[in-house]
Amino acid sequence: MEEPGLQLTFALIGIFIGMAIGAFGHRLLSRSQRQVSSMKLELLESERRIAALKADMQSHLGDTHRRIDGVRHALAELDQGLHRQAKTWGVADDVLISHDNDPLRTAARAPLAQTAGSSEGERPKDYAADGEGGTLSEDFGLKNKASDAGQAPEPPRY
Repeated sequence: MEEPGLQLTFALIGIFIGMAIGAFGHRLLSRSQRQVSSMKLELLESERRIAALKADMQSHLGDTHRRIDGVRHALAELDQGLHRQAKTWGVADDVLISHDNDPLRTAARAPLAQTAGSSEGERPKDYAADGEGGTLSEDFGLKNKASDAGQAPEPPRY
């Protein structure tokens, strides 16, 4: 009689242990599932914000481009009106400043790397020749002309 009761006891203990292990495993899995789902929600929210920022930036850049085109158009109209009035009053066109040298227009026409005046043999703007074949002189402009002529320099006055 003891043997069936003992088997029943082991079965009940096994069921309770299995339920405890199952509940613990479910709790661990549900916690990681919640973390994964919350991370997915954060990712979707970040992607939505990025999409909204891109849309805002696109509209901003388009609006800026339209305004710049409007300003350029207004400038062209003013320039034409100025030339018409100059012709009406008999003023020479060379008195008027041409906007063909406008840096915005010239920058749009030619990229910076391919300017017409840039050659590799061109001297830099801060070039100070010392007269010995084209080297940069560190003391250019610091030599006194009086010391070159053999005269003693004047003492500083305080």
